[in-house]
Amino acid sequence: MVSSTPPSALTAPYTGESDAQLIAYLSLKLREIGQPGVTDAATADSLAPLVDHFLALSREKDRALTRHLSPVDQRIQNFLYDILESHGGPAIPRLPVSTLVLDRPGLARVLSLPPSADKHQSDILASHRVRQGVLHNPKSDRRTTQGIFHVTEAGIPVPDDKKAVPPAVFARLLAHALNPPADLLRLPFGASAPTPAECFV
Repeated sequence: MVSSTPPSALTAPYTGESDAQLIAYLSLKLREIGQPGVTDAATADSLAPLVDHFLALSREKDRALTRHLSPVDQRIQNFLYDILESHGGPAIPRLPVSTLVLDRPGLARVLSLPPSADKHQSDILASHRVRQGVLHNPKSDRRTTQGIFHVTEAGIPVPDDKKAVPPAVFARLLAHALNPPADLLRLPFGASAPTPAECFV
């Protein structure tokens, strides 16, 4: 049973920034990558006009660096090139460049629900605010990963309980995973906004 206590009264274990500060911070980070943030009508962001110019400059810089990945993503991309280039087949999937980076404690918890709600439900997941944080109940709760992960045949040992596929098949699977439908990119954080944010996290 989900509590009817207002979100502000349900305290999380982390005692750093307040939820209001984290919500404002997330909204700014979303706006920085060109996604709509969440504005509380009661406490509208008075700094918005002042930061718009800064965010525009930041987006222009990101546009200029659109082909550049972060160091960790570049290492993953290089690995994909190394594994898939020699096998031909389809174009090698490229990791997304513009993503929302959760760089502070508490952001994932705040991102999991709309700021003014204690629960959120999608086609694949139901999330509820609890005292310890957020409880997620997937629609299909599998207790095992046996047979559901596709691992490419590329000289690396494949566990017996996984499905091995040729590199060209893996490349196609990865390409589809990196281009999901918009509704699967939609963030619960902005579900109540007129235009919800849709991006990788």
